[in-house]
Amino acid sequence: MNYFRKNLSRFRLITFDVTDTLLEYATPPEGYYAQVINSVLKPNIGLLIDEQAIAHSFGSCFRVLKTQHPNFGCSTSTRRIDERVENWQWWWRTLVERVILDAAKRKPDEIPSALLLKIADQLIEDYTCDSAGVCWKKRLGVDDFLQQLQASGRSNETPVPYSPPLLGIVSNFDPRLETILRRHRLLKPSGACDGEGIDFVVSSYEIGTEKPDPRIFHTALRRASALADGVIQPHEALHIGNLCREDYHGARGAGWHALLVNVPSKSRDSEQCRNVLGHHIFKGIPELQSCLSVDPSFPW
Repeated sequence: MNYFRKNLSRFRLITFDVTDTLLEYATPPEGYYAQVINSVLKPNIGLLIDEQAIAHSFGSCFRVLKTQHPNFGCSTSTRRIDERVENWQWWWRTLVERVILDAAKRKPDEIPSALLLKIADQLIEDYTCDSAGVCWKKRLGVDDFLQQLQASGRSNETPVPYSPPLLGIVSNFDPRLETILRRHRLLKPSGACDGEGIDFVVSSYEIGTEKPDPRIFHTALRRASALADGVIQPHEALHIGNLCREDYHGARGAGWHALLVNVPSKSRDSEQCRNVLGHHIFKGIPELQSCLSVDPSFPW
């Protein structure tokens, strides 16, 4: 007996986080950053930066810049020469420059600004289009899970007709998100009402606030209700992500249900994770799918 549909029949909307939920890095970021950085700096100025130094600098610089200019600089008042550069692009350019200078232990005037800009723009482009397929990949089991969610009709396990829930993305991300998702065939084609794929995307940059702010979940609920036959209530929505504070407590704080997959090891002992119900945490999507299939009455 498969209880997958029965366990999820209460939900008219299911949303997902992206990074480390539906997608993961195909190459460790520090490795790919080192490859791009050194391919520009070594032939031009003879500088080679160690991958581990880049990893350390990326973590520290990211945290500082995120504090100084939250949400990828969404609300930051920046003065730029090139007005075609949006805040999120300025944010990533600034991060890459800081990472390089910090990892190389150099002052700003010791590495030509043109080289720093060239590296930053290449990394932005690569992590957006990923034409070589080395930046992103789907996490294990994602396609099978989404297909099972969207399978409609009757079954031996569920004699009543099953209406698939709407599927959405709720992610702290910049405007490149839809391009990345389309690259990996996770979104429905533009204008399509039927077929496989995510129905809509809500990013933090788009609406000006990040998870765990309940407003991002309220926005997703309104977006889904506009696509559905009638208003979807918070208790009819489920969010699946990998971060305790942003995804689990953020969704539940908005009145939704929530589950966690792929929780980072460094977060598992945090106070936020200690307040998560143990049966709401799964190693990954396949383990979640298996549990929903074999448990006759999943405890939400």
